[in-house]
Amino acid sequence: MEQPASTDLSWLEIDLCRLDANARAIQDAIGPACGLCPVLKKDAYGLGAVPIAHRLAKAGAAMFAVYTPDEAERLVASAVTTPILILMPVRKLARTDGLYRHAVAEKLHLSIHDPGQLDEINAVGQQLGIKLPCHLYIDTGMSRSGLSTAQAMDLLRSTTAHRYVRIAGAFTHLASSGSNPAFAAEQIARFDALLDDAGDLIPPDAIRHAANSYALIRNTDWHRGMVRPGIGIYGYGPDTADTAQAGWIEQPPALQPVLRWCSRVIHVQRYTQGTPVSYDSTHTLQRDSVLGVVPVGHGDGYPAALSNQATLRVLGYDCRVLGQVSMDQTVIDLTDAVTDDPASLLDAEAELYSNDPDAPHALPRLADLANTSVFELLCRLSPKLSRRYGR
Repeated sequence: MEQPASTDLSWLEIDLCRLDANARAIQDAIGPACGLCPVLKKDAYGLGAVPIAHRLAKAGAAMFAVYTPDEAERLVASAVTTPILILMPVRKLARTDGLYRHAVAEKLHLSIHDPGQLDEINAVGQQLGIKLPCHLYIDTGMSRSGLSTAQAMDLLRSTTAHRYVRIAGAFTHLASSGSNPAFAAEQIARFDALLDDAGDLIPPDAIRHAANSYALIRNTDWHRGMVRPGIGIYGYGPDTADTAQAGWIEQPPALQPVLRWCSRVIHVQRYTQGTPVSYDSTHTLQRDSVLGVVPVGHGDGYPAALSNQATLRVLGYDCRVLGQVSMDQTVIDLTDAVTDDPASLLDAEAELYSNDPDAPHALPRLADLANTSVFELLCRLSPKLSRRYGR
C-alpha cells in the first residue's frame, strides 16, 4: 500500500488485491458461462471508478454498468475499453460526444426505459450512421423506472421498424433480494414470463440479466447470462447475509472489504471527571480521561449520527467517540491507550473504517449504528480525501 503523504490528515486505502479476490470469488460462484458486470456508478461507490475499472478489466469483467453518460465518459476518457452499460434513459448522442467512439465500436450499451426513448435512440443511430446496442429495462416490481411488461411486448414487436437499434439485452432490477426473497422470486417469475412470451422477438444472443449482489448468492437460476454486483464487488453486502436461511447457494463467495479510512491524532490532553465534551455537551466524562482530536468530521463524510456511538482504533485500542462529531473534528477517548506520556500519541494513526469485517468499526456495524446503509457511508466519502491504491 502506498504510504500517505505527511501532509495528509485523512486518507482512504483501497486494496486492489482484495478487489481481485472478490471478482474471482464471484466469477467462481456464477461459472464461466456467466458474465461479470461490476457496477461503477457514483465513482465506484466513492472508491474511484477509473483505477477500479482498469483493475476489474484485467480480472475479466465482461461489461461495466454506470448510471449516467458522464460516468461512462470519464471511463472512456481514461482508456477503459470494456463495454459499458448506461442504466439511465439516454436520449441524445452527438459525434462530438466523448462517448461517440465507444458507440461506433458497439461498446456503448443503452437502457430503454420507455417507448418514446426507443424512437429517440433510433433517430440518434440514423443520424450517426450506427446501430446502437440497447437493453430493455423491464420493471417487474421496483417501480422506479422501466418498461411495463405490456410496453416491452409492444416495443419488441416494433423493433423491425427501428433499424438503428439492436436489442442486445433484457434486464430487470430486484428490489429486495437481500431482505425479501419471496418478492424477488415474484419479480424473476414476471421477468421469465415476459421472456417466454417474447420468444424469438428477443435475439438469442441478447444478454438476460437480473442478479445484483444479493441475488447472485440467492439462487443460481437467477444468474442468467450476466450478473451485476455493486456493493458486493467491494466486499460488502452478501458477506453479512445470514446464509443459513433457506434459498442461499451452498457456497456463497467469500468477499473481502476493500476499504480502510485512516487519519491521525493531532491533539491530546488530560481532562477531569465531570468535564462536558463537544457541542451541546452531549457527553460528560465519567472518569479522569485523556482525549484526542482526529481532524475528520461530517464535512469529510463521517456521519454525525455516529456521535457518542462509534469507536476508532488507535495503536490496537478501540477508542470511543465522545460528544458530537463536528464538521472537521472528532473527539475520542484515548485513556486506555496511554502508557505514560499522552504526547506520545500525537500523530498516531487513527482508523475510522476498518477492512476487518469483525472489527467494531467495520462498515456494516457503523451503518447499523448510524441507522443507514453501507451504500450511503461509501457515497458520503468526500472526493477531496486522498485515495491510495494497494497493489
